[in-house]
Amino acid sequence: MKPIERIAMYLKFRNIYPYSFEKKIKLSNGYFSKQLRHLGSVGSDILIKVHEHYPDLNILWVLIGEGQMICDDWVGDQGQAGQFSSNYLMENGKLKILEEDLEKMQFVLKDKEKIISLYEFMLNNNTLSTTIADTATNNG
Repeated sequence: MKPIERIAMYLKFRNIYPYSFEKKIKLSNGYFSKQLRHLGSVGSDILIKVHEHYPDLNILWVLIGEGQMICDDWVGDQGQAGQFSSNYLMENGKLKILEEDLEKMQFVLKDKEKIISLYEFMLNNNTLSTTIADTATNNG
């Protein structure tokens, strides 16, 4: 899991909308969502802002995934954060599998559309050949 995904997990845990997060740490509108979509890197300047504005978020956890999502100083949230992290990872895994299945199904659908087009072409060509042959016979 990349740091951008861990930040997204934290935002979901805290019910913080990406727009609010971007505004709070002074990112351009849509930047975070775009980075998350493409699993982009998070620069040190952004990580510093995240650490300054969200002191309960364990920055080591964000960077390398070690430790707990919530700093030890914020003990009350540790149990909830641990359970949330487990559920989030499980649901995220299921989502990725579904996305892969969808991609495979779209590929198969395109193949079927090509086969149907080929059959239609063959059918139309056959009808056209028969029509030309009938016309030649009738005129002959």
